[in-house]
Amino acid sequence: FTLTPFLRFYSDPILLNELFGNNEMRRINSGKYLLHTACLLLVSHASIGADSISPTEPATCQSILVDFSSPEVTLISAEMVSADRGIPAHCRVFGTTTIDIGFDVRLPTDWNGRFYMVGNEGSGGKFNTRYMNRALRLNYATASTDQGYDGAVEGDAYGYNNRQKVIDYAFRATHRTAQVSKEIIAAWYGAPAAYSYFVAGSAGGRQALMEAQRFPHDFDGILLSAPVYNISKIHMWGIWKAKAMTGAGHVDPEKVSVISKAVYDLCDDDDGVLDGVISDPPSCGFDPNKDLQICDGISDSASCFTPAQIEALNLIYDGVRNSKGELLFPGQPVGAEAIGDMPPWMAADGPQSAWYDWVVVPAGETPRFVGFAESFLRYTAFEIDDPDYDWRRFDFDDDPARMSIASSIVDADNPDLRPFRASGGKMIHYHHWADTAVPATNSIDYFERVQEVSGSTDDFYRLYLVPGGFHGSPGVGATEVPWLELIVNWVEKGIAPGELIAIRTENGEVKFTRRICPHPFKATYDGKGDPATSDSFSCTR
Repeated sequence: FTLTPFLRFYSDPILLNELFGNNEMRRINSGKYLLHTACLLLVSHASIGADSISPTEPATCQSILVDFSSPEVTLISAEMVSADRGIPAHCRVFGTTTIDIGFDVRLPTDWNGRFYMVGNEGSGGKFNTRYMNRALRLNYATASTDQGYDGAVEGDAYGYNNRQKVIDYAFRATHRTAQVSKEIIAAWYGAPAAYSYFVAGSAGGRQALMEAQRFPHDFDGILLSAPVYNISKIHMWGIWKAKAMTGAGHVDPEKVSVISKAVYDLCDDDDGVLDGVISDPPSCGFDPNKDLQICDGISDSASCFTPAQIEALNLIYDGVRNSKGELLFPGQPVGAEAIGDMPPWMAADGPQSAWYDWVVVPAGETPRFVGFAESFLRYTAFEIDDPDYDWRRFDFDDDPARMSIASSIVDADNPDLRPFRASGGKMIHYHHWADTAVPATNSIDYFERVQEVSGSTDDFYRLYLVPGGFHGSPGVGATEVPWLELIVNWVEKGIAPGELIAIRTENGEVKFTRRICPHPFKATYDGKGDPATSDSFSCTR
């Protein structure tokens, strides 16, 4: 036994401050630093490092296959990866845990002393290499999980007659990967990570909230965006949109520009400036019945909408309701109709409307999200799996209740984050307003329910609504914010995020900046300053 790794670990000034600061009980309770008192005495006269932890000299990558031992972990491979295109040299460790949960851990040779786990994207079932590369470029040790199944082979049928796989997908794979990754990090560097972060959006945002709710000691900081936290309801929302746009209610994608013009003519200047961005969609009083031209007959034209199409649009904007009129899931906020920058993974041919493929599709086609929803309904949602289930059969009166068992497993909708708060954890949650995959109002609903349980959340959890941004892309707004820096500063320096400045760049040039306010505040133009700069806006309620 040697105290060398601990001596190196406790010689860092950030950690010394943490041990005597607000997070001391978090470290002690988690059982990771039981020897801190003795170690601090031993290093009281040691030289102090400047900015980062200096780990012990890492072992060779292959050696971890021999040196690492855990009865629940099987290491399959460990290989050294050379530096390439900004990604530093690192040891990549691949293995499985708890039967067949796959994990991928990447350990940079020039380590910053921190752990950065990434969430999954889409329907999951594969490692998120894109997000891991972001972490590696910043010299974080990083990890990802396959959520216990091979998406390329099983698709979304992982839960077919297999409740254990549903549990893996829901939360166990993320938690076990976090635990195993920390063990591998400590084994290879000779010291544990000083801080642990979970960074994710969309599907990974559900994993992030599940971690905060079920395993509050896994991460010091959580950064999430546009979470599909109540995924059973998100799939219901997808079916609702598809049904609304089927048959006589179908709206051709070419007509979205007509809707967009009507929306922006009415609401663009609600914040005091005409800039092509709607800052506060809920304040917009857009009504398809009043603000769109209604065709005289049953045939539509390029500029008018039939009564059936108007009704379909009302269903989209209003949200999911049962036959009693009870709201089951919020509707689509206005603003996403505009033509804007799409996410790179969509491989869109130039700017498009966020409504394309999420709300409207060409006649005869089915939106991509319907496939996700139908697979969930066939293999996960109900107590008895039904591989022949057709999404058109979904009953908004009876089927939500039938999904209750699956919802209790896969939905991360528990608003009680008091254990996470007590652990010393911090969380930043942001959502782009022009998101058509997950309405931003869904995030607001969760945040406000957390406040109902915990009171003010300013000390550990903050929500930001970002105008104009699409799902995972800039859309038409200013969306560039140093989110990771904000969560790191909050966790490690106690600097809580307040009003933020977002940047809009096009072709490498800054076009405008905007003030991003913590919910429930919103940015309002002062009426006299340069509308292209955030200095001309203030946060008001």
